[in-house]
Amino acid sequence: MANMSQDLAQHNFIERADKDLFLAKDAYPLPLAGGRQSMAQIPAVVVLASIDLAILTLALSLAFLIRLNVLPLVTPIFPMAVPPTLFSWLWALLIIGIFCLAYEGLYTKRLHFWQEAKQLVKSMTLVFIILLALVSLGKLSGEVSRTVLVLTYLISVILLPLGRFLGKSVLTRAGIGIQPVLILGAGDTGRLVANSLLRERYLGYRIIGFLDEDRANIARNVPVNGTLFPVLGSFRDSDRLMRETGVRNLIVAVPDMPSRDLVGLVNRLQRSAASVTVIPDLFDLPVLGVEADYSFDDRMLSFRIRNNLANPLNILAKRLFDLVVGSLILVVALPLMTLIAIAIKLDSPGPVFFSHRRIGRGGREFRCYKFRTMYQNNDEILRKYLEDNPQARYEWERFAKLRGYDPRVTRVGRLLRKFSLDELPQIFNVLKGDMSLVGPRPYLLREAAKLGRSASSILLARPGITGLWQVSGRNNIDFEGRLKLESWYVRNWSLWLDISLLVRTVGVVLARRGAY
Repeated sequence: MANMSQDLAQHNFIERADKDLFLAKDAYPLPLAGGRQSMAQIPAVVVLASIDLAILTLALSLAFLIRLNVLPLVTPIFPMAVPPTLFSWLWALLIIGIFCLAYEGLYTKRLHFWQEAKQLVKSMTLVFIILLALVSLGKLSGEVSRTVLVLTYLISVILLPLGRFLGKSVLTRAGIGIQPVLILGAGDTGRLVANSLLRERYLGYRIIGFLDEDRANIARNVPVNGTLFPVLGSFRDSDRLMRETGVRNLIVAVPDMPSRDLVGLVNRLQRSAASVTVIPDLFDLPVLGVEADYSFDDRMLSFRIRNNLANPLNILAKRLFDLVVGSLILVVALPLMTLIAIAIKLDSPGPVFFSHRRIGRGGREFRCYKFRTMYQNNDEILRKYLEDNPQARYEWERFAKLRGYDPRVTRVGRLLRKFSLDELPQIFNVLKGDMSLVGPRPYLLREAAKLGRSASSILLARPGITGLWQVSGRNNIDFEGRLKLESWYVRNWSLWLDISLLVRTVGVVLARRGAY
């Protein structure tokens, strides 16, 4: 009954505040939503557009040099000349390129790096489809080199994300284009949002503070990842604070608020804010590929969620990606793998390769290959070590690994594990179809019971050489945390997610984060 009374009081408060604002809107006029902030974003837009133009020009110049000076040496198909009118037509690349980037909102939207990189690739693909169509329909093949166009496309999709990353990093440090934001809700969810914004500085948000309905929190500081942020007032103070601070971006992070109250709050905030972001109580719900739908008549919002890994075309695309990229990696890695095999043989007696039965897609067992990094009697060494070291036994039971000293590992094995080189033979598992380049960890048979309800999600995909767990903390994440990450990966799978995780793995391996 007390909870019901509290909910009713909170609902009446929001409705009353909503009515008060409606009646007082002429007495206390707010600036046009986002007016000053929009003007403040102009320098950042100009800088980003200049960077994009410079990179497109560089990509075009590099493509021209490769076509003129490199390709003729590789094959006689390409003569050592290009149409003299080439550059008189390719200026259209710059205009169409900037137009398509602007059309995709890449000068106004604030996206995470990998989301922005995906949009950049999508935009540049559209640019070159348009250009190739113009060349074909206009019968300009004698005046425009299609080879230069294709090379420009390939170079630009690599350089544009890198240029954007460097450009935005400089802008962020200079304080250009930064948007202030208020977070409504100083509870666990609000702090989670604040921590995410602090970690993802690429988004370009600056947290002004929190608003909270708990009066005990007002005028206090909320610690978030070593930084203190003030609680500036209650939700009713949002309009006053927007007038005083110029903030026009609000994040509502009160997922436990009754839905009717939440709708009333958001509708009130929307009148004066440029944007209102709502964090619903839908954590762990798939987010990639989710489509929002609505009904005008019923004022109803719905989300359409697909199982991407149940689509035969997606399964085929993932398998083709594994075969093509896996084959390229194998060709490049073969000399290194040969040297590693020789070093293992010289270091300790035993075979070069080690195979172990693991759980694959659909629960099917398979042999997972690795370079041998342990002594042959490793089981006996481990048993004795755990008996003599209770702390090591606790660590083994929690993480299924010894993150510090491991007496089973050879000298060469320690080096291989430090750089994850012991997993290179799993390329053969990928080519055989037992594994994928990216996926959940290949779990041991003895770990099958520990998978619990997560098995229904994790076992939908082939195990991967790398995955979300490896780039998100690796052995610093306990077993339960690993299951949550890998279940999320399977439910949110996309080919772009695989590509981004592969690239991020390179940085993790070179930095040796979480490798033991």
